Amino acid sequence: MEHHEKRPLRISDLERITGLNRSTIHYYIREGLLSPPHRTGKTMAYYDSRHVADLRRIKELQKSGYPLAIIKEMKSGARKSSKTDEEETFPSPNRRQQIMDKAVVVFARKGYHKARISDITKAVGVGQSTFYIYFPNKKALFMECVDQVFQAMFSGVWEEIKHEKNPIKRLRMRAEVVLKSYPQFIDILHVLHGTFEDDPNLDAKRKEIYDSVARTVQRDIQKAIYEGLMIPVNTEIASYMLVGWLETAPLLLDGEKGYTVEELLDTLENLLKQTLRYRKETRSEPRA
Repeated sequence: MEHHEKRPLRISDLERITGLNRSTIHYYIREGLLSPPHRTGKTMAYYDSRHVADLRRIKELQKSGYPLAIIKEMKSGARKSSKTDEEETFPSPNRRQQIMDKAVVVFARKGYHKARISDITKAVGVGQSTFYIYFPNKKALFMECVDQVFQAMFSGVWEEIKHEKNPIKRLRMRAEVVLKSYPQFIDILHVLHGTFEDDPNLDAKRKEIYDSVARTVQRDIQKAIYEGLMIPVNTEIASYMLVGWLETAPLLLDGEKGYTVEELLDTLENLLKQTLRYRKETRSEPRA
């Protein structure tokens, strides 16, 4: 039912317009989901069109699958944000996608920790209050678009790397791209590798993305073994070990260690080649 009147509303009017009963409305007020009414006496409480809009928004968000705890967090975030745009009443799929598209660009450029919600909302052209209608926090948004973030970082780069025939050199090239051009990739790996509360959905997403990264490395290792450039190993374990090496490599580049990227890459490539050299040497030893 539409509401166009600007007159003050009683609780019975609010029930009639929104279809919510007064016990639910009072609960929302107690929980901070709805602003308290204007009181003119101990028993006289009046509401207005803003209460109607807020209640409709809560209903719409619940219908979209948002629990009340998240809706409350959205409202809290909206209060803290500067109102640089006209606050949206209903979630819009188009707006949500716009936020995700701009977030991909910001995360790919800055990594996770340096990216700010304000960077994303500014790129979209909305205020932060609008952001909290669609996402409870930066982490939730990141996990929604992390697949696209990786694609944005490396889609062109991987195209160049795949033309290198030697799989060991290809592994070196992958590491070089990350260490020299995309240090924010390491930041994102740390985020994925860390603990994301006790949310099974976030944890499943983390494992899915981490597996995807490791599988890319695993394919090069499998090819190196097939071509006789490495001794047979468990390729899944080896791929995770190399991804872990990427995560810790920055510790050797900064601070007191001060190694260069080239020194790290030379060590990695030599380590991979040594496995084949060791195999050849043990095969050529004369039997007693």
